[in-house]
Amino acid sequence: MLLALLFVAPFTHPNPQPPPELPVAIYKERRERVMRELGGCAAAIAAQGEPVGVVPQFRQDDDFFWLTGVNEPGAWLVLSPKAKYTRTAVYLRPRDPEAERWTGPRDPLSPALKEKYGVDLVRRGTGGPALLATAPLHDCLAILAPVKDLKDERSDVQAIKQAASALGVKVVHKRDLLARLRSAHGPEEIALLERAVAITRLGHEAAARATVAGVSERDVQTQLEYAFFANGATGLPYGSIVGSGENGAVLHWGKTSRTLRDGDLVVVDAAAEYGRYAADVTRTFPVSGKFAEEQAKVYRAVYQVQEDIFAAIKPGVSMNDLQKVAEESMRKLGYLDKFIHGFGHFVGLDVHDAGSNEAPLPAGAVITVEPGIYLPEKAFGVRIEDEVLILPGGKWRLLTADFPRKLEEVEDWVARARR
Repeated sequence: MLLALLFVAPFTHPNPQPPPELPVAIYKERRERVMRELGGCAAAIAAQGEPVGVVPQFRQDDDFFWLTGVNEPGAWLVLSPKAKYTRTAVYLRPRDPEAERWTGPRDPLSPALKEKYGVDLVRRGTGGPALLATAPLHDCLAILAPVKDLKDERSDVQAIKQAASALGVKVVHKRDLLARLRSAHGPEEIALLERAVAITRLGHEAAARATVAGVSERDVQTQLEYAFFANGATGLPYGSIVGSGENGAVLHWGKTSRTLRDGDLVVVDAAAEYGRYAADVTRTFPVSGKFAEEQAKVYRAVYQVQEDIFAAIKPGVSMNDLQKVAEESMRKLGYLDKFIHGFGHFVGLDVHDAGSNEAPLPAGAVITVEPGIYLPEKAFGVRIEDEVLILPGGKWRLLTADFPRKLEEVEDWVARARR
């Protein structure tokens, strides 16, 4: 046994490099853009969510992270555009030495921490009392928090309303501002999004190789997720979807319990996250290596719908415009009743990211184009999902151009991957 072990090839451990941190100047510039849009108002926004799990895991909400880069629960940002010295202030929860024995040390208040976040002031506490101090310098108080439900009970929303009432200051609603600004990505963000796509490509290469008869959906999932992390992924933007046979006709199949069989199609909707930025890609693989006649017909129909959507990306087009294009294309092909979801969504810090479906797509936006046809009665589904970067002048670039997409390309890809 010992001799056998000596002759085993050594395991080469991957050594992915951590993603670069966005420069603090980017967060400062974002806050300046927001303040220019406030119309003389002060504003505050609070981090959402708490750590969960036995080993606490915390993910900062996207709006707060986009504005600050702060990844702590309970933080506040107060914006005071008319203040002379303290225009931007971050408030953090008090330190807890006992808790930090379990979760790790937090930064102390210091000039270095203020420089780290690029703000004028860092203090412990919440932003509520600061609103009372800054409101008299301003014409109004603005609510930035997006509306999630009718209750609207966020602490920052309530604090703004209470401060405005106490001081007789007007409340202004700027609740779509962050979504509008966030949907147009800067070059540093696009670089991270492209890296997430490149890592995702390597995971789908593993899936093309692994989708063979006799393995389970879970086996495919573990292979592609290993490839993600081995090549530098910093997380998963969503739970990987591997649906074979009839499970491929379920939009978000998550049980990964079925064994793949010859003749199956496998819908693999899985992607990597890199430096907080998401990818989102779907490919449909034939287990036998070739699409059967009806499977090929459906695949080509989905491909054609994608082509029709791409052709409609022009200056001034909106997500809702493209949805109509997708539906009309499906109708002409005879599959509209088998198309059970939207054609796509924005991608960024979240896999389903902020952005307006009504407004023209801005330059810098990244969207998915993901038509699908689902035939549970035939025990298969087909979805093809790619990412598109919107460029100035209504032009666009396919971020996922390196992924095989045509039917014949996918069959060749599978054949090469399994040699």
